[in-house]
Amino acid sequence: MKIQTAHFGEVEIDDNKVLFFDNGLPGLEDNKRFALLSNEESKPINWFQSLDHREISLPVMDPFLICPDYAFDIPQADVDALGIEQVDDVYVLSILVIPRNAGGITINLSAPIIINVRNGKGRQIVLDDKKYLVRVPISELLSKAAEGGK
Repeated sequence: MKIQTAHFGEVEIDDNKVLFFDNGLPGLEDNKRFALLSNEESKPINWFQSLDHREISLPVMDPFLICPDYAFDIPQADVDALGIEQVDDVYVLSILVIPRNAGGITINLSAPIIINVRNGKGRQIVLDDKKYLVRVPISELLSKAAEGGK
């Protein structure tokens, strides 16, 4: 299917790659269908494009790329709702905030997006673990990784 986006123009989306969020995202409850867009220029940042509202496109990335010790449990109710049967079904994304000063990029580790890659169902969960914050500077995580995770 072809979709018109506000930021990327017309984009071809494989119908089998549409992601379904029964509850939308917090604050974006009317957005139930998304596609993950990527382009070489912005990697490892991808774009979580709403298929319901073309102007909504959120920058996201795999949090494990910059925070390899990131770990949390998915609540059983979410596991059941997403139809997760094994750990290989799960793909995790975190939403980024990219200010005008790109050096100030932050990542939301407190509310990961969980996607079941087997069935295309997704949901954003809010973690009970207070060690993960909503706006963690990526520069801090990269510095920590360069120091060997200290």
